[in-house]
Amino acid sequence: MARIKERAGRYTCEVRYKDVAIGQTFHSRTEAARWGKAVEVAIDSRQWPRKDLIPPHLWDKWGLAEEGPAQVDDSKPHGGWSLARALEYYAETVTVNKKGWVQEGVRIRWWRRQAVAQKRLDAITPEDFQAHVGRRLAEGRANNTVRNELFLISGLYELARDRPTKGGWDLKGLDNPVLHVALPEMPPPRKRRLEDAEDDHSKGEEARLLAALKDGPDGEVMVPVCILALDTGMRQSELLDIRLGQVRNTRSGRYIERPDSKNGHPRRVVLTTRAAETLDELIAKLPANAQEGHKLFRLDAVQVDYRWRLARNRAGVKGLRFHDLRHEGLSRMAEKGLNLGELREQSGHRTAQVLLTYVNARVSEVAKKLG
Repeated sequence: MARIKERAGRYTCEVRYKDVAIGQTFHSRTEAARWGKAVEVAIDSRQWPRKDLIPPHLWDKWGLAEEGPAQVDDSKPHGGWSLARALEYYAETVTVNKKGWVQEGVRIRWWRRQAVAQKRLDAITPEDFQAHVGRRLAEGRANNTVRNELFLISGLYELARDRPTKGGWDLKGLDNPVLHVALPEMPPPRKRRLEDAEDDHSKGEEARLLAALKDGPDGEVMVPVCILALDTGMRQSELLDIRLGQVRNTRSGRYIERPDSKNGHPRRVVLTTRAAETLDELIAKLPANAQEGHKLFRLDAVQVDYRWRLARNRAGVKGLRFHDLRHEGLSRMAEKGLNLGELREQSGHRTAQVLLTYVNARVSEVAKKLG
């Protein structure tokens, strides 16, 4: 472990390697600590000695003058890799196996274009990422967006520090700079619910949205997607991935058999009468030779989001996101009396804490119960 001593306004950092003291003096404690950490990383990743960490007059002592620095197998991850290269390797070995590989791949490509990505893994400081936070917030990025960007980098560093037995890169001395960054606060959970009609002469937001979706592009697809989102509480990605063979009809009821969820666990999503009828109409329109793996919806997430925004604007519904339909659906189920266990089975949440951020009571319903 590096030790720093102050003397006459200067700071000497000392690291021991094979019973030999490696030391260097600096004008500030920060510089000394940074050098000490870099030496520890080089030792742990078997890159010592390194010319860039040793004063030239000591190169002979370490056998560097003629032979140069110890050769490193650059095909394997080490602290000298740039963040950009480490991200590329991470994408090829880790991201490809994730459900959200498309979204994470986009984020990785964005990071690799940033200036900080050209720095060595062992040279990036918390200040580099703190500056990133300030810059992104100044650009108007949402707190959660900035947090997710840094969570990706933190995940890479933690993997790099892990042992090979856990799938890590075994860079023991590598510090995770993200752990020392003040992240933006988590935004409060959304509480947007669909509003009912104001009087007998007007329509509520659900009716207006369904009408606008029906009259818009691909209405025969968008209306069922919206109804199923409201009546099942499923995620958009799950809805668009429903296969013919996943729709089950049993004596106990109709349900969708999800082989896995965002959290990696299978579940059964029970259908309301309206949801079951909607699926029946979709299935009736499929080709006669449709196989069990046939998708019921032919649109992707980008196409659905675009058509959703068009319909939302035509319907005059403000501030409602497609994901809010999941909140609405789960909140309605809670109002019908489903307990936490039943709600978790429907939603796919593993913990009640996260599930409860999706369940928002209406003031009118609470008022009725309070009397």
